[in-house]
Amino acid sequence: MDDEPECSHSQDVPGCPPSLLHSRGFRHAQILCRSQPALAVAAYEGIKDALGICEDKLRFHAWDCSRIGHPLLDPPLLKHAHRESALVWALSSAGAAWGIATACLQGWLSECACTPTPGEKAWEWSGCSYGVQYGLAATRRLFSRGATYKDSDGRDRRGGRDLASLNPAKVAEKHNLKAGRLAIKKTVLQSCKCHGVSGSCQQKTCWKRTADLDTVAVLLIDKYHRTKTVAGQGKVKNADLLAFEQSPDHCAARTASNRICGWRNETHAQGDCNSLCCGRGYNVTHEVITAKCDCKFVWCCQLVCKECLQHRWTSTCL
Repeated sequence: MDDEPECSHSQDVPGCPPSLLHSRGFRHAQILCRSQPALAVAAYEGIKDALGICEDKLRFHAWDCSRIGHPLLDPPLLKHAHRESALVWALSSAGAAWGIATACLQGWLSECACTPTPGEKAWEWSGCSYGVQYGLAATRRLFSRGATYKDSDGRDRRGGRDLASLNPAKVAEKHNLKAGRLAIKKTVLQSCKCHGVSGSCQQKTCWKRTADLDTVAVLLIDKYHRTKTVAGQGKVKNADLLAFEQSPDHCAARTASNRICGWRNETHAQGDCNSLCCGRGYNVTHEVITAKCDCKFVWCCQLVCKECLQHRWTSTCL
């Protein structure tokens, strides 16, 4: 909107991540920082949490979701339309919505605080459910660029046309941001609270809440593994990830250097250094660590464990 205030980069806003004030591509991020800093922080932290889960889940894959940069600052990875950028956009959108919805449920945001109250019916939906919708709507605004897409001739083009004639990266960005929001909607859970004498549940209040972020991230990572590159008139469901470009050669970028490619102890092993190190070899280091073992429950309510020495071997790419 033309009457929204322009945001200066020269002055920090208390409580708002300074980097958001330099988000040139996403003007609404700057506006939120100044008008609703608590909401901006909830979204920002939700995005970081989602990408952190991605790093953990993909740590032993060719692409490990690391060294991305914050999506609201337009890092180089997101200027392309391959499946890696598709996952980052979807996780960012889902993470932001999850962060805002969670803040609403916890009462951290006054504009959407959860205030469940029993009503006259045997059960009813409480105001807590509003947090999910609020988070989805706020996330859509946060990632809005407010621009149309242009074809190769510089003409404005909107939906319903051949996708190949549009800016592939921008089309994929918009699609995958929506896929992230849909992942939040698909994994929404229902919670209820009973009211009545001794919790007899003569009356109960129910509300919708987001699933834990790990569940949402796993859903999107599964879609990432099944993402296929499409071209021209190819169609992709709204909830699936969209990619127009083939994935980059992760070995050519030499990003595997110094990467932990695997570990093992006496009973478990993870990782495949032969593939993750791109054939350049790896070092193996050994250490003895202290870990809890032989744990037993002692009545009442105490977990007692011994401390054991374990051997662990860690492999690092050259």
